[in-house]
Amino acid sequence: MTYKKQLLGKGVPNDEKLFSIYELHTDIIVKGGREVLFGHKVNLTDGKSKLILGCDIFRGNPADTKLFTDAIQQVENQYKKTPKSVVADGGYASKDNLTAAAGMGFCNVVFNKVVGSMKNVVSSKNMQTRLKKWRSGIEATISNLKRGFNISRCNWKGWANFQSKVLWSVVTYNIRVMTGLVIAKIG
Repeated sequence: MTYKKQLLGKGVPNDEKLFSIYELHTDIIVKGGREVLFGHKVNLTDGKSKLILGCDIFRGNPADTKLFTDAIQQVENQYKKTPKSVVADGGYASKDNLTAAAGMGFCNVVFNKVVGSMKNVVSSKNMQTRLKKWRSGIEATISNLKRGFNISRCNWKGWANFQSKVLWSVVTYNIRVMTGLVIAKIG
């Protein structure tokens, strides 16, 4: 990496860079104009029950627009059921994803922020508002996983152990949701 950049004067793509000598699997995740973050992208899918129905952990930083249809198909394949509505964060918004979701039989397809001239497909304005509010509910799930299960900074070493930490956290979170167990940290 140093030879290419310093001696040859060539750029080195992010997927060829080494970001940590201790955790070789660490990737760079750039969040728009915000600070650069290191780690891995985790894609979560939840349902009405607030259970996490799907969890994918990615190497590199694939675009959210590329992950949308795979997440929907994963839920359909695992649960053999197509929900009536789908709602996603604005990062997943694209005309291709809107068309694909409508083609899969969804009555309501809502992205939190639409891109350009794209319009959400909804049965009513009220339904769009309800779905957007419901989508913001997954932020609590994400926050709970990051803070309650400490996945914002994983101290399990290695790629396989990182994946295990995230997946065990999701399983534990789902058990907690199903049993109604509330754990509070005091002090």
